[in-house]
Amino acid sequence: MDNKELIRLAASVIQPKKQVKTGGLVADVGSAVLSESGNVFTGVCCSSGCAHFCAETIALGSMMTKGEYKFKKIVATWKNEEGEIFVIPPCGNCRQLMRDIDEDNLSSEVVLDVSKTVQLKELIPYFDLWQRTDLK
Repeated sequence: MDNKELIRLAASVIQPKKQVKTGGLVADVGSAVLSESGNVFTGVCCSSGCAHFCAETIALGSMMTKGEYKFKKIVATWKNEEGEIFVIPPCGNCRQLMRDIDEDNLSSEVVLDVSKTVQLKELIPYFDLWQRTDLK
């Protein structure tokens, strides 16, 4: 699956809904993840009170529910009121979750645009730096 297809799929699940009490939006960001076995999982963001679950987290949760923990590619998207699609990079929590699910995901691709991907490890600075420090 190429980046354009994955982006379109992530954008296709976006269905913004205004929250009654807070006025905020849910389901306004969509994500698609291509698992190592070739399955595609999607998700949308959701907020409630002080809890926020990014679209990537929901898509990855769907993947894990099926017993898969490694992925090839992941993307998150948002649409403006005109329907234009924007690719957005994962937040720090999502980056860490991707790594924590399986260490091999550090080599997985994060889609940043139709023609731009980076490996997850490029988005986590110093992911392998654990220095023993002598403070004597």
